[in-house]
Amino acid sequence: MPRPSRWSEIVLAASEEFRERGYDSATLEDIAARVGILKGSIYNYVNSKEDLLLAVVEKPARALLAELDRLCSDSASTVTLRLRSLVRTQVRIFSEYYPAAFVYLRNIGHVELSGKFAEFRDMDTRYMNAVEALLTEGAATGEFSLPAESRTVARAIVGMLDWMQHWFTPRGEQADLRLADDLFALALGGLASGGSLRRMAQSLEDAKTPAGPVS
Repeated sequence: MPRPSRWSEIVLAASEEFRERGYDSATLEDIAARVGILKGSIYNYVNSKEDLLLAVVEKPARALLAELDRLCSDSASTVTLRLRSLVRTQVRIFSEYYPAAFVYLRNIGHVELSGKFAEFRDMDTRYMNAVEALLTEGAATGEFSLPAESRTVARAIVGMLDWMQHWFTPRGEQADLRLADDLFALALGGLASGGSLRRMAQSLEDAKTPAGPVS
């Protein structure tokens, strides 16, 4: 009778090790110890630590991108509703794939990895471009008053969500949903009034500028 697979345990242990110690410091020996197997047993499943990282980050990355594609094709909803859905989705994925999603954020694009991770770097680009396009559409429809170029605002919103890797832990479906809506409300406040606030700040700056000599 074949022995049961330990694959799911190994992937979870790897995600925890990568999250706590960082990819560079983590070792296959320590990952094996978390599972309660010998280091050599891991080679029945993968050829390297990099293969394990790929297994850890693949599911949350694909889950987020699939939801992003769905939102981009949803022409029936307002831009505001689609943006709220995006924030909710991101928080849900952070929770469902905890801590694997944060391993993705911390490592993809930040450590030296082989070409097999190029697809995920392309995903990052697609994600940022989609958020930027969403904001551009919202400005065009009059739903948003952007305080800066849509590319800058998109980076700010995505950066706010990505920073959750430093403080977020899952608290349950309803609590996580409330958190997502709180973050959305924070972003929406700036999106709705950002343009007028920018003009106000500029007028204050202009008022501080000394007038030129009277001729």
